[in-house]
Amino acid sequence: MQFELLAEAYQPMISSILRKTSIYRDHELFRQTALIALWKAWENYEESKGSFAGYAYRSMYGAVLDELKKSTKDVPMEDSFFANASSVLPTQKFHELVIELPPLLQEVLLLSYYEGYTAEEISERIGLSVPGVKKRKKTALVKLRELAKFD
Repeated sequence: MQFELLAEAYQPMISSILRKTSIYRDHELFRQTALIALWKAWENYEESKGSFAGYAYRSMYGAVLDELKKSTKDVPMEDSFFANASSVLPTQKFHELVIELPPLLQEVLLLSYYEGYTAEEISERIGLSVPGVKKRKKTALVKLRELAKFD
């Protein structure tokens, strides 16, 4: 069997995997990822190990999930906002907005972004739980966005 025929026959399964994994952007990237996984499954399939359809499905689903994890891990939204904030806002204005935050939120941002501490290190330093540090960091970034909108 030629791979082109196989790929055409498995298009509905690929579409199903993309829907199941909630892929709504970069659709073609994930479709190509699934096709590459289908190709590898086609090359590596051993009939004694079970049905090809199940093997192909697991291979494609796993590859799409791996690509999804990789693409979401690359740039966290909050880090990209904070890293670009100084280029969007003049430095003086940015510092004025940070000063408007409550002292604890200022400290969490300072330790996280300027000093480079991890959430665990900040937790030990200021006496909050790790989830508490992460929540305050997120809250601080949300408040900065709101303050930046109104100025």
